[in-house]
Amino acid sequence: MLAHPQAKFIERNHCINCNSARLSEISHGRFTDRPLVDFLEADPWGESPMPYLQEASWVLVRCANCSQMFHKRILNAEWNERRFTKWMSAEAIKEFEDRRGKASASKKFNRARSYVEHILRIEKFTRSIRGHRPIRLLDFGCGFGDFLSICERFGFEAVGVDRATPRIQGAAVKIYPSLADLSAAEPFHVITLFEVLEHLDEPAIILKQLAERLMTGGLLILETPDCQSVNGIKTHDDYDKVHPLEHINAFTHETLTSIAERHGFRAIKWGPVYVTAERIRVIKRELKYLLGRDGISTQL
Repeated sequence: MLAHPQAKFIERNHCINCNSARLSEISHGRFTDRPLVDFLEADPWGESPMPYLQEASWVLVRCANCSQMFHKRILNAEWNERRFTKWMSAEAIKEFEDRRGKASASKKFNRARSYVEHILRIEKFTRSIRGHRPIRLLDFGCGFGDFLSICERFGFEAVGVDRATPRIQGAAVKIYPSLADLSAAEPFHVITLFEVLEHLDEPAIILKQLAERLMTGGLLILETPDCQSVNGIKTHDDYDKVHPLEHINAFTHETLTSIAERHGFRAIKWGPVYVTAERIRVIKRELKYLLGRDGISTQL
């Protein structure tokens, strides 16, 4: 007899990308198996999820039709709410961010530089649809709103959406808990999702809703971890990319492009941007661009 109620899961039996039922198992295990249990126990939590996962298992699958990878078993709505409100407390989220290095000076600098690079590209590629008006931008899954804060400095009309209550309460900018809470105002020139799509239960539905909020010719910017080489949870790098509670969808460059195209977007190449005084960084950015690994930007 277990002392704690056990978390409830639902199964996704159709591809999150193309909706095919032709799924094949890549890997599976229990949350109490090593090394997964060690990774989970080492993470900071407000309330540890482990007592509630003693009977839980995970299954990573791949679609035979479009090659999309994702976790078949995900927390149901009730337990997902517990994850957001109790497991991921304000203190736990802050420690997560600190462990990722965001508190270090070099990480903060590089993150801010990346944001400025995005802003410069956005300014260039929205000129034809906005004229002399300010850029209207929505950052979906915006965290504490760091990107929004920088956008405001550049004169953007920027708003964010994030489900996690501690992030909303701790942000320096206005953040809404859901798309439904946004007013039905003028559509956006740009919508960004930085490392968000891998977290969503139904990413296709969210992309459809976001497309409805974007004006014709607008930009959708997607960034996710590249899971090309992942085939299970054997290392901490695997865990970071396909965390069975957090990173429930595993994208590659190809599947990230395809899920956007299924919702009316087309991938565009918008070239590298240089916010640096170092020549070697310019060379690296050029190589990354030539190899086609400079993120995914799509246009409606």
